[in-house]
Amino acid sequence: MSFTQIIELDGVHDEQALHEHTASWDAEQAGVAPGYLGSRVFADTDAAGRYLVVVDFSSAEEAARNNERPETAAWAATARGLANGEPAFHNLREVYTTYR
Repeated sequence: MSFTQIIELDGVHDEQALHEHTASWDAEQAGVAPGYLGSRVFADTDAAGRYLVVVDFSSAEEAARNNERPETAAWAATARGLANGEPAFHNLREVYTTYR
């Protein structure tokens, strides 16, 4: 089963900048970052300025390898600058899915 990391950012002041930052990562790192399968950005409709970046990996081990890379640290540093405060990270092991 796959592994998902959710990065929760509060106080994002520029949705387009977060979108572009994540799209740029995907364009540059797809096929390079260990186990990276793709990402999605969600705006929390119940909390203005809160965004969730959902990143899928082939395994927890590959996600851990990716987290050690300087490119990943650079992405996170820029994302921090788009929000107020530190992001919250949620690491999720897939148990079941109905997607095909």
